[in-house]
This record gives sequence, structure tokens and C-alpha cells, in this order.
Amino acid sequence: MKHKLVALSKSILVKLLIVIIIAVFALWGVGDMFSAGKTNVVAEVSGKNIYSEDYVNQLRNGLQSKNYQNVTDAIKDNLHIQILNQLIAEKIFEIYAEEEKIIINDKTLSNFIKNIPEFSKNGKFSRTEYEKYLLKNQIDSYSFETSFKKSLLKKLIVESQNLDSISTSYHKTKVKNYFEKKISISYINLEDLYEDIDITEKEILDYHKKNPSYSNELRSIKYAIINQNKEANQSSDLFFKNISDIENQVLSNKNFDDIATQFSLNVKKSGLFNKDGLIKNSLKTTVLDKSIVQKAFYLNDQITSELIEIKGSFYLIGINEIVKKKPLTLNDKIKKNIINKIKKKNIDSKANSLSNKIKEENIFNQLVSKKTKFVKQLELKNRLEENKTFSPNQIQEIFSLKKNESLVLKGSKNYLIKAIDASYDRTKSNDEMDKLYERQVTISFDEQIMQSFDKFLNNKYKVKINQKVLDRITNSF
Repeated sequence: MKHKLVALSKSILVKLLIVIIIAVFALWGVGDMFSAGKTNVVAEVSGKNIYSEDYVNQLRNGLQSKNYQNVTDAIKDNLHIQILNQLIAEKIFEIYAEEEKIIINDKTLSNFIKNIPEFSKNGKFSRTEYEKYLLKNQIDSYSFETSFKKSLLKKLIVESQNLDSISTSYHKTKVKNYFEKKISISYINLEDLYEDIDITEKEILDYHKKNPSYSNELRSIKYAIINQNKEANQSSDLFFKNISDIENQVLSNKNFDDIATQFSLNVKKSGLFNKDGLIKNSLKTTVLDKSIVQKAFYLNDQITSELIEIKGSFYLIGINEIVKKKPLTLNDKIKKNIINKIKKKNIDSKANSLSNKIKEENIFNQLVSKKTKFVKQLELKNRLEENKTFSPNQIQEIFSLKKNESLVLKGSKNYLIKAIDASYDRTKSNDEMDKLYERQVTISFDEQIMQSFDKFLNNKYKVKINQKVLDRITNSF
């Protein structure tokens, strides 16, 4: 194993640089649901539990990174699946590593991290550069090192199975074509295509009446802050067991008062606040943490308590008072905002419908024939080209097109795209491009090998999902 580590450090260190998130596997097969008793377990892999606390923490971080307020239901659903698969994958590799006695001790991990060029200055490891990186990416050393270790362990497992292989000339040609492709497109913003969508007064009034974001409702909460008591020498294990027990009560739909009594929690109450989290009194205005506000307005007769982690502290919250006021006056500003929201919803719906029809002959020309003034042209010379209109992921979708093919790009803005021409630029060959091709060939081929290994592991270990707990958590976000 020592020799493998030495070889590994030379062959894959560059590929592992600053990997802080384990790659998500293909969807894992699932077994039967658990018994209802395991209320803090979201999944089980060969008898090893994946706890709801880990799932919720990663989900919250994922939503925050995407700006919770602007996350669509589709993105949220995908994130739920992604994180669950990631946790299952991590657990499978953890079990496999234990069985095969593949271990990365602290010294080995430290040596790998110290050899990352980004953390070096004048050819030597620099603690300052390391801390600057952590600060820039808003991650603590423990989280980074844990994630890096998981990535490294995954590679070690691959090495132990002798899964390294040499790519074929076919594969190299395929990758080269991937980068040499250039494409010319015509496109139109669907907001322009459907600019004349009429929104009736009834639609506006109905939206205003039904949408809680336009209600002047006020709420106050009762809450308890649960922190580790270091002065009393409370161990981390005992503290998190206590948190897990409280979480079980929350997942079992126990109300706030019962939980607070059972665990002897010090209960406090907030003032009344709106959906912006504003608490006003005679002395000052306080703004509550948005996570607390979101959960407070999510609570109802069926869901009466929530456990939230904020910056290392745990908050148990419940509703203290609800003051329902008349809806805000439908002024011009609110009306305009509602119209824009309804239009966006309608355009999103039309984009979904259009995606199902996109393969119909000449649909692009049919749709834009009367909107030619909005049609724009663009030539993308390579997949790595930056563009102000389209994101890198959208550019990859565009490059999937063949000549005369069309697609709908969905996102904060929806676009209808048609490939006018798709060809290959064979003049790109130079030392820099050749290195890029070679690097991509290695990475791409490794991914194919890993997919096969993933299937092997998936057949080896039985995965179960606790659907009740999963649904309970999913519905709370």
C-alpha cells in the first residue's frame, strides 16, 4: 500500500487538486422502506446508517449556495436526489474501504495536502496560502480535509482494483472532436417570443389573494438555543446524541412544548415579524436569520416544531402567535411584480411544452417567423468560450446540437436555439491544445471506468431508503 501511495501521489495529485465534493454516482438502486422507528435515519447501506442530520446539513448548504429564494422546484428536487446519492456513495466507499483495509491516516493526508501547489510559496507548503484558500471559499479546514480524504480514498480504492487503463485511439479522437467543434446558432429569448401574453385582472387578483408572500401576516416564535456546554465538559458524542434525540421527536411530529419540557430547554419568545424577518419595537428593529423566518412561516397545524442549525448553534422553534392582517393594498408596484411573476410562470410552462415539440420539423422557423426582429446570431468557436448570455452548462447543451437541430434552454431566462452550422476547426492543434486533449482523454476515460465500478459496488451492497423520513425532510424545504 505504501508503494501505491507514492505512485498515486505522482499520477493523480493534479487531478485531485482542491476536490472538496465527492462526485455523485449514477442513481443507486433502492430496497424496501425501513420500519417507522428509525426516525433519524434517511438511508441504510448494508446495515450502516445515513443520518438525517448529515442529509439536512448538506441540503441546507446546497440551497444556500444556489440562493434559496431563487431555487425552482425542479432544481430543489434534483438537489435532493443528488445529495442522497452522494451520501450513499460515500457510505458505500467507506464500507468497501473497511473491508479491503484501505486506510488513509492523518500523516498521509497531511502529506498530500502539503504537496498541493496552490498551497505552496517559494516551493514550500505555506500555512498562510492554505488559510487564504479556505477563507476565500468559505470552508473550514476540517470540512476541506474530510472531503479531500474521501476523494483520495475513492482513488485509492480504484488503484487497489487495478482499474487504471489506457484509452483507445477511438476515444482520443472522440475527445479531440469534442474540443475542436465550433457552432453557429440563431436564438431568441422566449420572453420576447411571448411578449404579448395578456394577464387578466382576475389572474392578478387571484394571485394576490392566494400568494402568502403578499400577505401582511405577522408571526412570533418560541425558541430554545441548544449549544454544547463546554464548561460542563459535555462531550461532543453526548451533545450530538442529544441533538439526534430531539430531531427524532421533531420528525415524529411532537409539538414544541412537549419537546422543550422533555429536554428541559430554556424557552424564549420573539416579537412579531413579517416574511422579511423584521421585528419592530420601541427601541430598535431586529432582522431575524432568514432560515428561522422560512421555517417559521412553514410551520402549521400539522408541523408544529423545527430544528435548525445556524453557525454551529441549534435552534428548536415553534409558533407562539399568528396575526393575520388584510392583504397588502394592490398598488402599482405590487401589481407589476405579480404580472412579471405570472408571465414568468407562463413562459416556463410554454418552455416545457415547447421542449416536448422541439423535434417537429421547422418548429424554430414557425415560431419566430413573426418575431424576426428578436432573433440573434452567435458563433461559438469552442466549448470553453465565455459568453454573457449563456452559462457554461448552457454552452455545453448548445454544443450537443447538430446542424439544423433545435432545443430549448431553460433557466432564469428561457431561450429557443437553432444550430445554423456545426463543424470542426482542425487548425487548433498546438502544444497547449494537445495537452488539453490528453488531460481530457484521461479524465473522461477514468469516468467511464468508474461508472463500471459503481455498478459493481451497487450490486455488492444493499441500499434501503427510509421514505417517510426523506419525505418529511423534503417537504420542510
